[in-house]
Amino acid sequence: MVLRLAATLLAAAFGFPLSASAADENPILVYAATGSSGVLEKIGKRFTEQSGAPVRVSGGGSPGLSRQILAGAPADLLISAGIANLTPLRQAGLIDQQSTYIWMRSRLVVIAPAKRGESLTSVQQIADDRFRRLAVADASRSPVGIYARQSLTFYRIWDALRGRIVEVPDGQSVLTSVESGAADLGIVTASDARTVPGVKIVLELSEESHQPIQYLVSLVAHSGASPAVRPFLSFLKSDETRKLLVEAGFVPAFP
Repeated sequence: MVLRLAATLLAAAFGFPLSASAADENPILVYAATGSSGVLEKIGKRFTEQSGAPVRVSGGGSPGLSRQILAGAPADLLISAGIANLTPLRQAGLIDQQSTYIWMRSRLVVIAPAKRGESLTSVQQIADDRFRRLAVADASRSPVGIYARQSLTFYRIWDALRGRIVEVPDGQSVLTSVESGAADLGIVTASDARTVPGVKIVLELSEESHQPIQYLVSLVAHSGASPAVRPFLSFLKSDETRKLLVEAGFVPAFP
């Protein structure tokens, strides 16, 4: 009873009517791009504690999530890495364009095993002889791999590193390679780097060296959407959410 009352009060605070019983019966289904699902789990938990409305987060690559929605998956919200994956959904009339906005950004960093005393003061030092293997995500399979190649090309050291670059499937594989010592260095997002205690950030790459790493929020148009989805959409711009994003290594992009 207390949770149902809280759900109604929170919805009213954000300006949206919400049936208390509906909030319990119909969870908010969030499809979240890889890298954002962890912080969304925390945000969803906080929202549920305050409202009583359950939030379920399903993580995965943005292209795959987009295809699932096109095939009829009942997502209420989509958190997409980049805008390109929203194009087919927009063309199919499956997302609310007015609700779409850039929610947060991440930064590209160089990592090393935490147990080693490595440190870098410039990007050019990545090409030092002391570093034999640099793990990067496969650019044909992972956006972070595209950003890594763009950045290294911008700094004109991609060609010098060709013999040392070890391509792995995705950002998680980069973290594993560096943590285990299989690679001396790796390139991932700052938010991903914070999820593994066995690695440390040794250098931040300039944002001008690669395309923006940004995550967009969109309401998905489908029948049977949770009545709590709009209050949750507003909660994604709250001060509590901002704090959780910063703690996770993201840069909030909303006012």
